[in-house]
Amino acid sequence: MKYIIITLFILILSTAKIFAQSSCERSLNEARADYSSGNLYAVPGKLNDCLEEGFNKVEKIEALRLLTLTYININQQEKAKTTLIKLLNLKTDYQVIENVDPSELYSLYRKIDTDIKYFLGITAGLNYNIIRPQLIRNTNPLGNHDPDYSKKLSNPQLGIQYLYPIYKNIMVGAELQYQNQKFSYSEINDYDNENITTIEYDSNNDGINLNLNLRYYRDYYQWKPFVEVGTSGRFNLNYDFINYNSEYEKSPDEETIEKSDDLYSYRTKLNIALNANLGTMIKLGENYGEIKFGVSNYFRNHLNEEGIKKASTRTLFNGMALKDDNYVNLIYQLNFTFNIPYFNFQ
Repeated sequence: MKYIIITLFILILSTAKIFAQSSCERSLNEARADYSSGNLYAVPGKLNDCLEEGFNKVEKIEALRLLTLTYININQQEKAKTTLIKLLNLKTDYQVIENVDPSELYSLYRKIDTDIKYFLGITAGLNYNIIRPQLIRNTNPLGNHDPDYSKKLSNPQLGIQYLYPIYKNIMVGAELQYQNQKFSYSEINDYDNENITTIEYDSNNDGINLNLNLRYYRDYYQWKPFVEVGTSGRFNLNYDFINYNSEYEKSPDEETIEKSDDLYSYRTKLNIALNANLGTMIKLGENYGEIKFGVSNYFRNHLNEEGIKKASTRTLFNGMALKDDNYVNLIYQLNFTFNIPYFNFQ
């Protein structure tokens, strides 16, 4: 019995909803006919109730447009403006087109502030890290030290972005981003071709970046190509060796290396970079996707003062690997962003 009552209740609600939709659809058709025949004062009464509940989004947009035109033609300009603003809040990318829409509607539309006030976005991407050693040391003066740094694809980098237009075609941006930087390292120690040893490991560095950018863009509505320059501040969270392998007899075990706080203590916690990007924003419905490719030049050496003092004598746990090369790095990165524009129609 209980299930029968519930089923009947659902059927009643569904029937009521269908009836309301059918009734509002009929009201919209009647309002169209009244507007076309010049019976303008009958239009608002047939639309207002269904604007609260009954119209779907497409019908509501049409009803608000029809109401706006009606208020314009019966010389109620404030009501016309209020109604058009409701339409714009419902569909933020709605456009009134000159020489296509009625001239009086276009004139009113031009009086409303339709500029984007700011964007909020979610970013994701990848990067390649190119290491440029500033100081290469020979771990054994009796042999030849040949280090090799290879770029490596990072883990995904994630963040949030804020864009604020300050002038026509110019925006300032701030981005808070988690970024992973990796590289592969190998060194060959050749002792007069008698004893050749190889040491290999992967370096892993996680950090938080604050990117501040100045963006110049061209606005073609559906897409906004841009060039961007700025600076980045980075807080390094870790410096880890992973996948360590050594043929040298004093090689430490991998677990000790990965968990070492000693390595991190000789590295800088903060770093800075200059960056440049090229990209475009692409309209996706009422929002904007974004793709950009750029480069960041971290020009501060990774060793801190204490690490520089000990760099000439310390090796990786005396394991015949460089504990701390003095290096800077160049980061090539590709980012994708989903931006939501915010307005203040008035």
